[in-house]
Amino acid sequence: MSTVDTISMLNRLIVTEKNGEACLRAAAEEAHHDKLRNALAEYSQFFGSSAQDLQDVVRGLGGHPREAGSIANTIHRTWMHIKATALGRDERVILDDVERDENEAETLLADAVDWDTPPSVHALLERQYETACRHHRVINQLRTRLDS
Repeated sequence: MSTVDTISMLNRLIVTEKNGEACLRAAAEEAHHDKLRNALAEYSQFFGSSAQDLQDVVRGLGGHPREAGSIANTIHRTWMHIKATALGRDERVILDDVERDENEAETLLADAVDWDTPPSVHALLERQYETACRHHRVINQLRTRLDS
């Protein structure tokens, strides 16, 4: 993979991780169970630091990293806040909204791991993918507890 292709792929991941960070932070603000709120906040921080790591890699490759998430995600978060308020902060509804971002991030990270990137980039992407999957499992376990 060329350096330009690597930078382009990493910038797509940066936007996705910035979106995930903002969505999970918004979801944490809406959650009322402490364990769920803390898990969402921790997951949000993971995406924030992951995006920063990718920005550093892009800079190291001579590129210009993306700095923010997407406008569509801003609209998505606003809609999540409105629904949460209208539905009495129903955590299941909040988690349904979060699920979309989690799945998108995991899919892109899984795909990125398969790309032919420099070894240090590959190792970073693998770590991020494994950690994202672990956080996602924790959120799903908490969702299961809410449903029972």
